[in-house]
Amino acid sequence: MRFALVVLATFLIAAPSAGAARADVTIQATPAAGAAPLRVTFGANGATAVHWDFGDGTSADGVTVEHVYAAGRWTATATAQDADGIATTQVVTVSAYALTLRGPRAARYAGRAVFRGAIVPAERGLRVTLAGPGGKVGTATTNASGAYVIRARLRSPGKYLARSARAASAPVRIRVVLPRLSLGARGGVVGVLGNALRRLHYAAPYGAQFDGRMLDAVYAFEKVQGLSRTGVADARFWRTLAAARTPRPRHAQPANHLEVNKGRQVLYVVRGSRVALIVPVSTAGLPGKFTPAGRFAIYRKVVGFDPSPLGTLYDPMYFTGGYAIHGNPSVPPYPASHGCVRVPMWIASRLYATNPYGETVYVY
Repeated sequence: MRFALVVLATFLIAAPSAGAARADVTIQATPAAGAAPLRVTFGANGATAVHWDFGDGTSADGVTVEHVYAAGRWTATATAQDADGIATTQVVTVSAYALTLRGPRAARYAGRAVFRGAIVPAERGLRVTLAGPGGKVGTATTNASGAYVIRARLRSPGKYLARSARAASAPVRIRVVLPRLSLGARGGVVGVLGNALRRLHYAAPYGAQFDGRMLDAVYAFEKVQGLSRTGVADARFWRTLAAARTPRPRHAQPANHLEVNKGRQVLYVVRGSRVALIVPVSTAGLPGKFTPAGRFAIYRKVVGFDPSPLGTLYDPMYFTGGYAIHGNPSVPPYPASHGCVRVPMWIASRLYATNPYGETVYVY
């Protein structure tokens, strides 16, 4: 009986409890989550030998091992042995994310295109952003099964891809049909053109008709962007429009002023040191005539028509001598005036009403 008790005590001393054995070995997976294919380094601190079952049908042996996971959520199991020969089994979860994206092969310019995809493994409430050559075009949130749908208006042909905090999709190439618009065109896409130009602060009319006012806006955009001044929204025009930004004024002070850029043949209305409106102009172009350059100020305004030796000026705002910014029925996309700064008739009254006496005018 005494021998049996001694043997039992020896066994208890030599064999630590299960809880103590688990405390001797800890396993790690780095990283435990990321975009697939995900390379994970597994390690077991305190172990002398480890067998790893990666959960995807593969396994390996070693205290430190690496494994690459395809998309999915996986449970890796480590069977480890410490220096005392005590075995323990531990598990760790690894999430390798993949974001899928499907889209149409072709889309009509500014028409709604539908994109679908999903995050694998599924995750609810994940924000997904769709971007293309012109920047972000739409967002969506994944549902309980990880799926999402984005309806976007496309304005640029090229590659589109979806991004989330978990992963990015492979790009899909979309062909966007770019309409050719010129004076006299009608339809909803003309309204889309006007909206796009107004977002960039070009003076452009509302409506679905490509009239003389829209022609003025198209000319102004072509001038600023250095495009051929055709007055036609062709494929190159649309591509440039999709990536364009509002230009910056040359002068920051005073915060509110006017700038006449003779090189580009445009007028910038600057408010808060930012370009708020872009208007096409025509400066001196006749032989022996010139438009003076420098810093001036509006010193005289005449509402309506004002006769002058060189013709009748509409809503003129004189900034030096007899030179004025004024409305004229003819504002071609090139210098053609006697020296004044011509602006389209439909914009002249707006400029007159919003620019007071003393307003600074830069001409360069």
